[in-house]
Amino acid sequence: MKKNGDREVFSFEKGVERLEQIINNLDQNNVQLEQALDLFGEGIELIKQCNGLLDSAEAKVKVLLENSKGELVVTDQD
Repeated sequence: MKKNGDREVFSFEKGVERLEQIINNLDQNNVQLEQALDLFGEGIELIKQCNGLLDSAEAKVKVLLENSKGELVVTDQD
């Protein structure tokens, strides 16, 4: 993951991969409470960031609309 200011920038796939690691760690029940809380907080932040990436991808898909002739056309994202 790359750093962009104070926030890490990552791909959606990397975010999901890290979330799976966090879930596996928490499921093993051998994590101390403080570490579990840190992992939980990291997971919540990753979910927010992944949702943002999904929203961005959805907006990009919406600009591809089919016109009346059945052709795909690109429109502005406004």
